[in-house]
Amino acid sequence: MTVRTVFAAAAIAAAGCAMAIEDAPTGRTDPLDATCTQVSAHEGCVYRNCRDAHKHGRYDIPQDDPEYCPAQDRDNDGIACES
Repeated sequence: MTVRTVFAAAAIAAAGCAMAIEDAPTGRTDPLDATCTQVSAHEGCVYRNCRDAHKHGRYDIPQDDPEYCPAQDRDNDGIACES
């Protein structure tokens, strides 16, 4: 996997959480979206948990997949959300 692929996947995933600046209310003090899970490329988790990944049709997510999350790899074998 190339760096370009990782950055492209992260940018696409992050776009799902982005909020347009013009849509943001002024004076907002709370986090923009505390429940956003569209972070990827091992910076965070795309899915809240494996049940959420399975709901989206994702099983056995390999370590080289941009949606892999180390926290969801229970046995540390490089495969997250095993079926």
